[in-house]
Amino acid sequence: MNEQRCLMCQGALEAQRVTRIQEYQGRWIVIENLPALVCRQCGERYYMPDIHDLVVRLIQSHTEPVRTETVAVYDAAQIA
Repeated sequence: MNEQRCLMCQGALEAQRVTRIQEYQGRWIVIENLPALVCRQCGERYYMPDIHDLVVRLIQSHTEPVRTETVAVYDAAQIA
């Protein structure tokens, strides 16, 4: 079997569960435990097409999130 390689650095890819932050209609959404292939060398992530479909279904389903977090937001343009 051929080992899958990263398109950025040619490092080996490894199946992992990751956390993805996704912007949707001006809001940021955190999706945990999402299957991805992650480069062992540079950390680049690759998602299979069915995972993209899963993300869309989660965002558009309007189901209640497992929890809600508060996030501090800083603007680097204001620190000049």
